[in-house]
Amino acid sequence: MKNLLFSPASLAGILLLACILLSASTLSASTDPDSLEINNAQSSDRPQAEAAIDSLFSSLLKDFVPTLHPAMVRDRLACMKSQIQMTYHEDVMGWIKFYTVKNRDYTQRILERSTFYFPIFEEALARHGMPDELKYLSIVESALRPEAESWAAAAGLWQFIPSTGKEYGLEQDWFIDERMDIYKSTDAACRYLKFLYKYHGDWQLALAAYNCGPGRVNWAVKQAGGKTASFWKIYNFLPRETRSYVPAFIAASYAMKYADEHFIQAKNPQTFIPSDTLLVSQFLNLEEFARQIEVPVEQMQMLNPHLRKKAIPAYKKNYPLRYPAAKRELVQANRVAILQACNRASLREMPYTAGKTDLSSTTEGKKALTHTVKAGESINYIALQYKVAGSSIRIWNRLASDLIYPNQKLTIWVKAEESPAKPAPAEVAQEAAPSKP
Repeated sequence: MKNLLFSPASLAGILLLACILLSASTLSASTDPDSLEINNAQSSDRPQAEAAIDSLFSSLLKDFVPTLHPAMVRDRLACMKSQIQMTYHEDVMGWIKFYTVKNRDYTQRILERSTFYFPIFEEALARHGMPDELKYLSIVESALRPEAESWAAAAGLWQFIPSTGKEYGLEQDWFIDERMDIYKSTDAACRYLKFLYKYHGDWQLALAAYNCGPGRVNWAVKQAGGKTASFWKIYNFLPRETRSYVPAFIAASYAMKYADEHFIQAKNPQTFIPSDTLLVSQFLNLEEFARQIEVPVEQMQMLNPHLRKKAIPAYKKNYPLRYPAAKRELVQANRVAILQACNRASLREMPYTAGKTDLSSTTEGKKALTHTVKAGESINYIALQYKVAGSSIRIWNRLASDLIYPNQKLTIWVKAEESPAKPAPAEVAQEAAPSKP
């Protein structure tokens, strides 16, 4: 994307050129009024001329980046009527530049995803009686990607860490991680944000607490010297990430509200899929279910991103499976046959057989050790030290990939009498891969 800035004079020139072309088209269409046949033929050229002008504008404006004026941004923020104060600040301005100038393609992709996710967020927020603008928080948290996972083990659209997810009823095991469930995680986020707002009495403080925790916000309030505080009064006492968090939220809200004014548009918006639920009490293969109801498996995955292994395990009872509402009659009429077809793949065909938790069959008779990841270590390197399988380390720590980070804590289950051994140099050379810095 070219960071191309048009001056007002050059933009005026473009508009003048378009007017000349349109006038020429109009004049041509009205020439020789005595000849109806010729006039009709020439009139038919006008839509082509207008289409050419539209194409010209699209081409020119594709790379047009409007200049950001602080006074204009301040006025626009003031016009965003919300229960959440949309404060102008130099940090907010920096994040607005991030979304509308420096990373326009990124913002465009978010706009494309928003047409699928925002209707779900809006319904949940309205049901809980909360500000509609809170839907933009998911942009800051995950860029509207339900599969997003962070180095701190947070996951999903709303980036719940495991403990907070469990506190708000989001199940997590090897098969299913409901922090990635679009509907359940959104409801949990609404309940958590509502609690934080009730606790702090201010939406900006509630947002800060969502990032760093209510205890840290309370500490910052005390450090700022008062019982009552605003985000900006405690700003200097907050963690660096949290100091950027609220400005990033305000900027994301601005970018979504004024995307058209910045010539940022969704080229391929995702279509919202109204859904229905089927309660399942058996093993269910998601790909087979998609085949049975004749929808792309990608569509089923979009509705059920929390099914990490594309399956519902047999130990779940009355577990809700989401599917396109347009297929309701088909599912209701053929429910038994569909479920039988989806149950043909047994648990033995899955890459790992789980009981009610993913740890039960792999930790019996073993003790848990904590390993702190060092720079340069990989999953396979650590597995060699403890004489365990790399796949087991991923299961024990609920890792979706081999990506690990320095200072990350990993739980390792070993036989009670064993201690970690250093792998031979040849083994290290073969297996070790650098971790992300």
